Amino acid sequence: MSEVTWVYALKETELADGEKKALLISGQKIALIKKGNELFAISNKCVHMECPLSKGELENYVIKCPCHDWRFDIRSGEFLDAKELKVPVYELKVSDGNIYLKMEGENK
Repeated sequence: MSEVTWVYALKETELADGEKKALLISGQKIALIKKGNELFAISNKCVHMECPLSKGELENYVIKCPCHDWRFDIRSGEFLDAKELKVPVYELKVSDGNIYLKMEGENK
């Protein structure tokens, strides 16, 4: 049975506009990104060779993988050159200045 849990990521003040942070949450490598007043959480592993997207260049809502320039939309996780490929995106919420990610796991 799948269980959904909200997991603390970091304080909202720890992430500046345009900044990307690499996090390890519930065993998942995640890139937390702040763009304007919006927050995004995507897998920090490119679907190509698992390069860390958090080290990539961010332009508008597109992050470019630092290894081979694969481009992903941080809103949907879509690979812009082949829409059938995606990196996982994570739902998040801010409560009392803290950022939480919605993580799904197995209930054991």
